[in-house]
Amino acid sequence: MKKILTIFLLFPLLAYCEEIAKVGTVGSQFLKIGIGARGAAMGGAFDAVSDDITAIFWNPAGLVYMSETSVYLSHISWLADIDYEAVGIARTFKDIGSFGFSVSYLNSGDIEETTFDEPEGTGDYFTCSDMMLGLTYARRLTDKFSFGFNLKYIREQLDDLVSTAWSTDFGVLYYTDFKSLRLGMSIRNFGPEIRLSGDYYDYDNGTQLSDPSDYLAYHFPMTFKLGAAMELVETEENRVTIAADLVHPNDNLERINTGIEAVLWKTFALRGGYTFRHDTAGPAAGAGFLWKGMTINYSYSDYGILDWVQRFDFVFNL
Repeated sequence: MKKILTIFLLFPLLAYCEEIAKVGTVGSQFLKIGIGARGAAMGGAFDAVSDDITAIFWNPAGLVYMSETSVYLSHISWLADIDYEAVGIARTFKDIGSFGFSVSYLNSGDIEETTFDEPEGTGDYFTCSDMMLGLTYARRLTDKFSFGFNLKYIREQLDDLVSTAWSTDFGVLYYTDFKSLRLGMSIRNFGPEIRLSGDYYDYDNGTQLSDPSDYLAYHFPMTFKLGAAMELVETEENRVTIAADLVHPNDNLERINTGIEAVLWKTFALRGGYTFRHDTAGPAAGAGFLWKGMTINYSYSDYGILDWVQRFDFVFNL
């Protein structure tokens, strides 16, 4: 009886321990930022929806469903007046597969330097920047199943300190025999640890210690996603798609992304989504305009106390 009572009393504590998030345990945080206004407007529920060039940034297996050649341009007005730009180009070759190349670049803008002796600022400024170069390949194995992967070069710079490394993404997309239901799965940002170059001096109450220390290595923000999507309405002119993704990051709690997309008269698209169990992210919305092989997309994402984020992008299908 005592054992049962002890287990009963400890169970809430054990359950709580399982819910502890490992926040702050990984680096390269810019890799978490979703690129693509269409996917962002759907609350990030895009792993099983990916069917255009933005699949490069969500689930590379979906690249096989894009037009023969696509070009992508993106601008993200991120938090704290940070700008994030991305470009991409992809082409499908019959019986070979789809190939893509992408570049993204984030810049913090000027940040005022502060020190222990001058906490109000020294008058000098520095910047932080992040860059990602990616090569993508995707291929159909059957008419219902495809796979894809990215090979990415990551470079981060903090003032005069630089870190570089390689990482990979892998994804699959499967169309089931149940109506239009398809399932997607992806693993993103899988790679070795990354470390800033050089060393640094530590301080004890403002006194510089004599021996410099090496920077510790840190992991990439690896994420596993499992998604599903299907059409509620699908006619020659109109389409309504719903989607949901289960997201498992290596530095936070699991969350659920949900989204919906309505395409009207093959011309206008309205989108909405919601992210559950995220620290700050919640509702998202957006719209798109399709005209003669060109798509213009816009999204708005609410990050609560951190403000909101806007995304603009252009897709040119050649």
